[in-house]
Amino acid sequence: MAQTADTADRDFLDVIFGPATNPQTYLNLLYLLLAFPLGMAYFIFLIFGMSLGAGLLIVFVGLPILLMVLGACWGLGAFERCMTRAILHVAIPPPAGVTSGPGLLDKLKALFASPTTWKSFVYLLLKFPFGVAVFCVLVTALSLSAALILAPLTYHTIPIDFGLWQVDTKDEATVWCLVGVVLLLVSFHLVNALAMMWGRFARMMLGPDLPAAR
Repeated sequence: MAQTADTADRDFLDVIFGPATNPQTYLNLLYLLLAFPLGMAYFIFLIFGMSLGAGLLIVFVGLPILLMVLGACWGLGAFERCMTRAILHVAIPPPAGVTSGPGLLDKLKALFASPTTWKSFVYLLLKFPFGVAVFCVLVTALSLSAALILAPLTYHTIPIDFGLWQVDTKDEATVWCLVGVVLLLVSFHLVNALAMMWGRFARMMLGPDLPAAR
């Protein structure tokens, strides 16, 4: 019984403190923080490219531009697939390729008809709002955690003011230091949860299409 209780205690402590000592947590954090600049670059490229291509269709210059943008969705999707596999260690098999005739119009039709094109397009677009939200939440949580953890060392020089409560004693700073440690642990759990959620979404959007049920 005592051994079972010790094992349960170790499992509980591992659940609570495990993310802080697991290297994968920091890889997940890197992946999530990179989502903001990458998502912004994807968003600008796709919106500008699709708008330009659609606007120039009347003079036939828009067709190769649209073809380039849609082809880039495949390339950027492959890059995201590789990055997700390398950093998050999520297995994502590549989707089936597109077969088409030799002509430009045939290639454009094949790209437009392929579900992989539009799944990649939606994935790349959604990475921008996801990256913005995740960047704001994680930077705020980690910055606040660090400030509270360092409170016993900095409360003399950097005032910590919560409106009605200002930290001005060492005991109060120590209490808020413990709060900062708890917030940091919660932040690490949040990092892993967000990475797992986005990894599953990436596998659904960037992997092969599921066979239709009969």
